[in-house]
Amino acid sequence: MLNCSRSIDIHSRFGIPRIAFISSVTVVITFLVSFEMFHYYSNVPFTDRHFLIFIISMICLYPLHKLIHVLTVLPYFRYIKIYKLMPKKWVPFYNIFLDKPVHKSYFCICLIAPLIVISILCVIIATKSPHYGHYLMFLLALNAGFSVMDILYLKVILFCKRGQYVEEHVNGFVLLEKNGKSDYMSIG
Repeated sequence: MLNCSRSIDIHSRFGIPRIAFISSVTVVITFLVSFEMFHYYSNVPFTDRHFLIFIISMICLYPLHKLIHVLTVLPYFRYIKIYKLMPKKWVPFYNIFLDKPVHKSYFCICLIAPLIVISILCVIIATKSPHYGHYLMFLLALNAGFSVMDILYLKVILFCKRGQYVEEHVNGFVLLEKNGKSDYMSIG
């Protein structure tokens, strides 16, 4: 039996405008730092060829980010719920959440996976094709901006001492802990 130890609504806790601001600042700072570091270590001229591929990559980055979230929770596939954030708008932003409690450490890995996977991919591709490094560093920065919400979730979960399980809902998540009694009957 699981008992609720803490309920957290990220949107009301931080506010949508503040989250959008943090995300925008994260994109700018991450791009400036990553681009300078990349430019320092690779002394090749950048090219602006294949700009259309870069635009398509930017458009596909958000769905790829969400796909990595879904792939990390594949064992719980039947419990995945999809909720459109702005139902009356044409903007396709979705919130994907699990309708089943999962262990806190597994949930944290699922939160941070898109940031790590896409960042590593961008760095590897940028080292193989340094002429397009500025495109890839911007994709890395844009993904970091998409990951702000995940990092806020991660921060709250890691700094909360109570609760071994996490259950998501449309407007936030609940930290759960096991009841003191055993769930199983002892046999003789």
